[in-house]
Amino acid sequence: MLEVMEWLEDINYSYDLLINLDSDVLFSSEGFEQYILNEMKDKDYLGIGTKIPDDDFYCLVQLRQEINRWIPLLGNEPYRESFNVGQVYSRKLVLHLLHDDQYELLKSNLRATRAFGVDELVFATIVERLGYKLHAYREDVASTIRYRPHFPLDEIISLVNVQAECYLIHPVYRNLKDETRSFIREAMKRKIQRNPDYQERFMEEYLGEMPFFIRRSKYNGTKIEWLAASEEKGLLYWRENQSGRTKDVLFGPYVFGDGKIKGLTALESRFGNLEAVCRSNNGLVHYWRDEHSGEWCQSEQFAEGVTGMPAFLESSNGNFEVVAPMKKGGLGHWWRNNDDPTHPWFGPAVFGTEHYNEVILVENNEKQLTVIACEEGKYQFYVRDDHNSWEWFGPYD
Repeated sequence: MLEVMEWLEDINYSYDLLINLDSDVLFSSEGFEQYILNEMKDKDYLGIGTKIPDDDFYCLVQLRQEINRWIPLLGNEPYRESFNVGQVYSRKLVLHLLHDDQYELLKSNLRATRAFGVDELVFATIVERLGYKLHAYREDVASTIRYRPHFPLDEIISLVNVQAECYLIHPVYRNLKDETRSFIREAMKRKIQRNPDYQERFMEEYLGEMPFFIRRSKYNGTKIEWLAASEEKGLLYWRENQSGRTKDVLFGPYVFGDGKIKGLTALESRFGNLEAVCRSNNGLVHYWRDEHSGEWCQSEQFAEGVTGMPAFLESSNGNFEVVAPMKKGGLGHWWRNNDDPTHPWFGPAVFGTEHYNEVILVENNEKQLTVIACEEGKYQFYVRDDHNSWEWFGPYD
């Protein structure tokens, strides 16, 4: 954190607040930024669980083993603790810290220490010693930020259902395919697809209905490609050019397909192609873009009797998996055998009885298909027993 503070001042970066976030955090909903701005109006410091530590607090026990190193800087106990993730500093406080007479001692101590987690004690204590009042996050916001265990999918679904202030989650595994990250990422994509206000914030120009974007791993994430439903019929496709220009340009639209598209989802497959599954009327059709010819190809309709927006993924075994709400209730699951040269579709396996208006499909950390379905704003989830019976179980809240 000290290096970040120094760097921001070295480049003369203009900012009001500095927030410490680790790579294993996840923003699960909008609102965190506004919460911080409101909380910090008349404050210079905010932290998670800011208090005098318990006598057996592990980081304090560790620090005491090097007490001779820290007394010249911190003085005698009691010290203060604040969880490292989420600590907020005003720029006024940062400048005071950087220009304090004991700054070099602080920096050298942090470099030399072998004590685990001393930054959770040192920064909060230093701030107080500098004469600033310590403040803590509201408990409803702080409750989703902890040391361990990592947040699993079922706990996140429960939190999203009952806790409006579920802004920032820590810890979440540092893996883009982690079940929790996959769910939140797909939920945010659905918000963009369904809400015109979100679309306006995320895009500079109107790109059709239900826009869906993919950052291409084939190009190491340097290119984005877009799909959207045409207002008339069929689909629209753009690709982003990133050739060193100061402003990237979307090339398109390329129009393909037929019928009025009522829902769409897409991915980049192991074949190197863009693949899309779309609902037209009550049926599902699969489109894919041949990367060699640049042309879009269309399958025969492989599902009927569906409604809403389909969910689509490529499972760890390489097959395509699709789930969609059924008009008569419940959910339908279809899959394509990608090891068969003819690529046949199978299904549906129908499960559940409720009438859902939204569905998200992920593969959980046990490599099982997991469906998160939404009914009247509340999520439930189903899990397929992929290692034994292949049956769907649920719903679970």
